[in-house]
Amino acid sequence: MWTMEMSNPLMMWMNPRILTQLFGKQCTKVMKLSELLDQLKSEKFDLAITEAFDSCGYGIFEYLQIPAHVSILSCARMDHVSDVLGQPIAPSYVPGTQSLYSDRMTMTQRFLNYLQFLNGNSMFSDIGDYESANAKKLLGVERSWREILPESSFLLTNHIPVLEFPAPTFDKIVPIGGISVNKNKETLKLEHYFDTMVSMRKKNVIISFGSNIKSMDMPDEYKKSLAELFQLMPDVTFIWKYENLADKKYTCGIMNINRVEWIPQTELLADSRVDAFITHGGLGSVTELATMGKPAVVIPIFADQTRNAEMLKRHGGAEVLHKTDLANPETLRKTLRKVMDDPSYRQNAQRLAEMLNNQPTNPKETLVKHVEFAARFGKLPSMDPYGRHQNIIEYYNLDILAIATILLTLVVYLKIFAVGVVVRCCCGKKKVKFE
Repeated sequence: MWTMEMSNPLMMWMNPRILTQLFGKQCTKVMKLSELLDQLKSEKFDLAITEAFDSCGYGIFEYLQIPAHVSILSCARMDHVSDVLGQPIAPSYVPGTQSLYSDRMTMTQRFLNYLQFLNGNSMFSDIGDYESANAKKLLGVERSWREILPESSFLLTNHIPVLEFPAPTFDKIVPIGGISVNKNKETLKLEHYFDTMVSMRKKNVIISFGSNIKSMDMPDEYKKSLAELFQLMPDVTFIWKYENLADKKYTCGIMNINRVEWIPQTELLADSRVDAFITHGGLGSVTELATMGKPAVVIPIFADQTRNAEMLKRHGGAEVLHKTDLANPETLRKTLRKVMDDPSYRQNAQRLAEMLNNQPTNPKETLVKHVEFAARFGKLPSMDPYGRHQNIIEYYNLDILAIATILLTLVVYLKIFAVGVVVRCCCGKKKVKFE
């Protein structure tokens, strides 16, 4: 992942079979747990909840004969979910799940953004079709995920409207972003070990690339560059989540670097002594740092991280670098100094945090109320947009536009014809009079 080029929109078409097999095998193992599934079936549940990112749960719910379900997305949107649910895509200004752009795109970027949508939709739809085929084979389930997912009473999404790109939506899609973030800074106290770290110097920077992509696996060129960055900024204490403490090849002897296998990320971001965060741009990290009001340098590695980075940048509290910039310590230094020394970044980050901490709705209450409502009333077909059943001609009113175009053309033709008749008549009269 560290060296994989994500800017090629065709890249996802290169390895869909691998992902399909990966998701499919996992789903098949669950479907073969016949004793457990029969036990669950006997419980006669009123409601089921599943992650829509992977469609495996829908076939299982059908087998268990659970009358209603709620879908959840751990991200803001997934292209294949939007497609089958009937949510308008709007690729001209809404970045797709795997998009590399913000909402303000050039013509070329809009084209590539649309390709990214097609890629993501195709890949995850194929995974869902594979799992539905297995559900039919192993469990006797006739309906596919394409029919079951849209019957979700609600789709609860991990996005915050104030933070997220504006996009077309409808009432069935309910945002509960930020639900996992502890916003009470009074309870977010650092343990002594980390408190000592952030007390060593006036400025402190956190570096973490998440839990899936490990810093210890990055190319040596990147590690060496980061070590040079630490030396270029001796007035700053760097706290780097690095999973192999025995590896001191490039950091040995550098006094302002503290490598730790795990960091209390929320507590550090809540601490006023921390000045900036160098992050991969995972949605969890972006939501946390936005809620805590910290400036950031976002270096996306894969998946939706570039989209998240651009989403955060547009609020004015972050800068975005390409992961190959990790090989350039001077670029890293200039960018980090920019977000730390320019007061506008902190001001913008804190303003965003104020908005996130004073939202009109509470995501936890929203989650509970919608799940309780779904459990009580089951499926809600009245909230299902009919647009998802329309063909492309009906959906975009192409038939009406075609008729309007024909009528307009006919009117123009008749006007031209009438003018021609009048001109010929006038010319004919003049000719007769002259003779």
